[in-house]
Amino acid sequence: MQSICLSISHHNTPVELRECLSLSTEWIQNAARTHPLRVGEYEALKEMVVLSTCNRLEIYAAAVPPGGQESQSDAAFDLLYEYLRSVFNLPFDRMKPYLNHYAGLQTVEHLFGVAAGLDSVAIGETQILGQVSHAFEFALHLGTASHILSSLFRAAIHAGKQVHTATNIGQHPVSLSMLAVNLAEEQLGTLDGRNILVVGAGKMGGYALEALNSRGLSRVFLTNRTQAHAEDLAGQMGGTILPYEQLFDALVDADVVFTSTAAPQPILRKDRVTQVMQHRPQRMLTLVDLAVPRNVGGDVKRVPNVRVYDMDDLQSFARRSPASSPFEIARAEAMLKQEVAEYAKLLQVLPLIGELHKKVEDLRQREVEKTMRQLHDLDPAVREHIEFLSRSLARKILHAPTMRLRLEADQENLSQYAGVISRLFDLHPSEAEFSSPERFS
Repeated sequence: MQSICLSISHHNTPVELRECLSLSTEWIQNAARTHPLRVGEYEALKEMVVLSTCNRLEIYAAAVPPGGQESQSDAAFDLLYEYLRSVFNLPFDRMKPYLNHYAGLQTVEHLFGVAAGLDSVAIGETQILGQVSHAFEFALHLGTASHILSSLFRAAIHAGKQVHTATNIGQHPVSLSMLAVNLAEEQLGTLDGRNILVVGAGKMGGYALEALNSRGLSRVFLTNRTQAHAEDLAGQMGGTILPYEQLFDALVDADVVFTSTAAPQPILRKDRVTQVMQHRPQRMLTLVDLAVPRNVGGDVKRVPNVRVYDMDDLQSFARRSPASSPFEIARAEAMLKQEVAEYAKLLQVLPLIGELHKKVEDLRQREVEKTMRQLHDLDPAVREHIEFLSRSLARKILHAPTMRLRLEADQENLSQYAGVISRLFDLHPSEAEFSSPERFS
């Protein structure tokens, strides 16, 4: 079984296309239910995790495609292509030129870098670590993540936390919203005395409020379609709440507007913004769009005296004013290299560990079933206790040898332990070749 990843991100993909690729949790859940993995035409796809953020869409999968080893990656990617096209109904022909492909250890290196924030618009930002964790937890909930991807994502989340804890990248996190505030401040010279409006009370809006209030600004307003959400956020972060029905009037008074709603279509269209500017023809209006799909229509830039900045503009700004020093980035990259090397050793024994646990679980189930048949009219509570006891015993018996395999640092010892366990338990994991980490590169 091989872990692979298809990735499309801010590095080479314009926001006009990225906004067509945003997958909601409802969409992902519906796909998992209507086109389940491991059956029918998608039988070779054993596991999947979907990471969908405002700046990237990544599909991680564990697959066992048919054919020889040299053709496995191509066959697995072809299957993912079909899943994107047919199940997620994404514009695959438009996507294909921008897709990046990762397989084996490349997948590990990429995900570790993503989780640590080294692949983000704002290098070292911490929000992506939570998004990676959420994507993994959601896949567990759907049942699409199991042995292979669970191990990979847990290791990546651990690596991301280590980087944020041990380097200055983590001590001074920069969010996209903070970048947006910095961009607006650069364009206007100062935000002091400006009327500032935040539209949207989600996480991005919360980060924007936090960044604005950290500057001691007093004329910060918040509006959201759901009033209760706005009240909750303002209670935590500050800001004056305006009813969403007063959005037009708020735009007439605003100097800077940060938009971050989950609306599938633009909420600020050219005709609406043109009407706003008729009431303030001599005052510049700055719109900073943090949403994907965009909250501000693409043609709003043509309205006189209106400046619009979107995610692509934020990326350009981030390149001009990096939040982290090259030294700290190098430290983080060195840490990740070590984390990847440790995980590469684990990759060598994962098939063996999986086969060992599978064999013990099969034995446990057979013995429990045999016992249940001999105990007539057994109370359901007692049955549950027998199940629990047997599972607990199996886990405890396997814990020590599993941890020894996972933690063994010496390559020669690792190969010896793996060989002994394979012979003692008569295991035949198809991918358990205990040689060197280079096999996974």
